[in-house]
Amino acid sequence: MKLKHLFLLIGLLFFTSCMEYEELRVISIGKISLDGIEGNTANVNINVELDNPNFFGIKVKPTSLDVFVEDEYMGKAVLHDKLKIKKRSTSNYNVKLELVGESGIMRKAVKYVLKKDLKIRIKGYVKGSVYGFPKKILVDETKTVDGSVFKLF
Repeated sequence: MKLKHLFLLIGLLFFTSCMEYEELRVISIGKISLDGIEGNTANVNINVELDNPNFFGIKVKPTSLDVFVEDEYMGKAVLHDKLKIKKRSTSNYNVKLELVGESGIMRKAVKYVLKKDLKIRIKGYVKGSVYGFPKKILVDETKTVDGSVFKLF
């Protein structure tokens, strides 16, 4: 009986390791709202439209990513709540982030308030799971966004 379970586990591991994963695409970043600022920490809600071309849903676990604006390190974006991304869909998700800036973040942010377009880069590992199996994916994305996002602060 135990041997049967071992073969089942090996079969599941083989199946999930062969599973082809297609990258999620960020279609658009919608409304950004500020819930509050305390010290160097801001709580932000971001509406993001994501495309998941995979035949499986993805659960994103709490994670932390480095944030750069115009190639200058600003701090970390921390996702505290799990996010469930639907399979084979393009959907909007409300993502609640805690932006933890390094000291002097407000001074750094002020110089970007009047810029029309800003280059934002996020870098780090996103932890998730598919069918209960953990996966760690390196994210290193750069997007140009409307500079008005800094007018929130």
